[in-house]
Amino acid sequence: MPSFFRAGEAESERFRFLCEDYALGEPEGGVGVLREKGIHAVLKRYYQPEAAAREVRVGRFVADAVSPDGSVLEVQTGRLAPLRRKLPALLDRYEVTVVHPLLRVRRVRAVDPQTGELSARRVCGKPETVWNFFYELPPLLPFLQRPNLHFVLPVIETEELRVKGSRRGARVDRLPSALCGEYRFRNAQDFLSLLPAGLPSPFTSGDLAQAASLAPEDARMALYVLHALQLCLRCGRRGRSYLYTIQNGAEAPWEGDLT
Repeated sequence: MPSFFRAGEAESERFRFLCEDYALGEPEGGVGVLREKGIHAVLKRYYQPEAAAREVRVGRFVADAVSPDGSVLEVQTGRLAPLRRKLPALLDRYEVTVVHPLLRVRRVRAVDPQTGELSARRVCGKPETVWNFFYELPPLLPFLQRPNLHFVLPVIETEELRVKGSRRGARVDRLPSALCGEYRFRNAQDFLSLLPAGLPSPFTSGDLAQAASLAPEDARMALYVLHALQLCLRCGRRGRSYLYTIQNGAEAPWEGDLT
């Protein structure tokens, strides 16, 4: 199945409203929100509009949100490795969806601490793609085959505020500004929907890099994860490169737009 869904007009407008509301409003109170930053706050409100269903104690942990059906939502804007503490307990009892944003555009503005004046916006850094997500997955490998673990990767644009003249350009906050769409993975097998059509069989990481216009290291990391999940099997070598085939019974690559 296709894994990328473009944001419609209604979704984009609601997301923009939440971004503006966060920028202008007072922070919500409650457990876990004292140090909450813009991206985390907006995504949590976007995926769970009901305030009473956010920051809910689930067993010995506090979940970012819960759904009416009792499933758990965890918004993780940084590394996914810290989820290793929560996931064993949560997955034994609940459906769990992890929301992890991809930053397609990062615009930076510097604020003068004396006058409050803002500099012009400038684009900073390379756009994150769905292939960056594979770098976050190795610490979660013991859980990725659990059928009740799902991932949603919203693709967003952000604006960073930094202190002008600070030696390290201290970041005040990173504010989301637009939602482009989202990748949805019901289970680990859905990761195969990212493989481009037309890959030879068998194929190498070099073949994947060329077909998907990836850096070689990104292709190798993706195949490391897919192999660890037994979705792509090693079946020999071509020179110094492993040869891979898609596991029998796994879903074939999807032909479509993933940009």
